[in-house]
Amino acid sequence: MKTMTLKFCSRNFLAALLVATLAGCTTANYKKGDRTASDLLDAANSIATGQTKIDAVLGSLGELINNPQGDLRVGFNKFTAAVKSLEATAADVRKRVEGMRKAGNEYFQRWDQQLADIHNEDIKQRSAARRAEMQQKFTEVKRGYTEMQQAFGPFMQDLKDIQTALSTDLTVGGLAAIRSVADKTNNDGHTLRNSAQQLVSHFKSLGVALSATSPAQ
Repeated sequence: MKTMTLKFCSRNFLAALLVATLAGCTTANYKKGDRTASDLLDAANSIATGQTKIDAVLGSLGELINNPQGDLRVGFNKFTAAVKSLEATAADVRKRVEGMRKAGNEYFQRWDQQLADIHNEDIKQRSAARRAEMQQKFTEVKRGYTEMQQAFGPFMQDLKDIQTALSTDLTVGGLAAIRSVADKTNNDGHTLRNSAQQLVSHFKSLGVALSATSPAQ
């Protein structure tokens, strides 16, 4: 009798475990979507911080180049600190975007797998269409970041080259010698800043769209 009871309990336990497992497989993927949304918003905030750092770099460079008065070391040190701060923020953005990419790829891969488990064709088609829409937006924000990163690399290198040149020739003549390069860098920085602003908007929009939390009305 005890043996039968144990077998019955074991079967019930296994059945309950199977049901819980299947339920988890069906519902858990929204958590990956929510993680992707959180990573998108974190990356957006980091990129927005980068915008302010670009402003600080361009401001300190413009002040040093266009108003070379008094002790030039003061302005140079301010510019150097701004470059270092921008570089640190760029590294933070890269780290957050990489996390977002990983979470998003896992989310859409699992979404694909779950489509096969849907038997109702109408629901399956609607879910597939929704997935395609979100995947396209996800691809677009990744492409936008890649394009911005490609523009940021030469911009950052120019800043560091200016810093290197002035670290040797921190004189009025040295400033005059790099003025044309500084002007180009300033223009590139403003273009980059505008691109970053648009990217922040796209990241936030997709983050809200993928979030399991409804935005406040």
